[in-house]
Amino acid sequence: MAERPTPFDVIFARPGLAERYFPAIAEALGPAPASGPDRERFLMLGLVGELMGELAPESGEGTAQIGLLAFHAFHHWQQGGSGRGIDEPTLLDLIRLERLGDWQLEPPAPAGYIQLPRHALWVAGSAGQPAEPVDGFFWVTGDPQANALELLLVLGLHEGRPGVTVIELASGPLPTQGHWGDLQGRAGGEDFSNVLPGGERLYGLSTAGEVLKLASRLFWHLQAHG
Repeated sequence: MAERPTPFDVIFARPGLAERYFPAIAEALGPAPASGPDRERFLMLGLVGELMGELAPESGEGTAQIGLLAFHAFHHWQQGGSGRGIDEPTLLDLIRLERLGDWQLEPPAPAGYIQLPRHALWVAGSAGQPAEPVDGFFWVTGDPQANALELLLVLGLHEGRPGVTVIELASGPLPTQGHWGDLQGRAGGEDFSNVLPGGERLYGLSTAGEVLKLASRLFWHLQAHG
């Protein structure tokens, strides 16, 4: 288990929502299709609508994000609900690693959550919003024939805040080397370099390519070291 609470712990496990809703949702969905989790079918379930209503009694423009969070949290729960934590020295080694070489990307489970060190990576705010630290990301594997991977970045998880910010990312087919860990993710700049004014010692994410690159390197590390 990760050393500090994950979004699953705070939002779904501690209020008891996972225990009350997820077993019944799993029964309603039945066996997973060979093509991977069906998000649209998941979101159409009445039970999921009830769960989303508890998460956000006053529905609004955040409804889609709440649905994404519930989808990922449910599949994380099906795999045991335990987060995988990465310490700061390991994260920095992976960020600075020159290249992985040929390797076939393989997540450690069909779904899960990787929690990063606190305040180690940041995402710049948009439309006047402040920058937020990355807590980690959920993943769900999709159609194995298409090497599909769905990621959900979770930002701004801290005590006293009623929610989190989430950013969805769905991958396409893997490149020829079998992963994204050696690709250049940020055009015209160094991958993972700082995105905050005056934060020269900090690291950041600003493109989808960087997120896929980071996920590849983390999965590579977990496969190699458990």
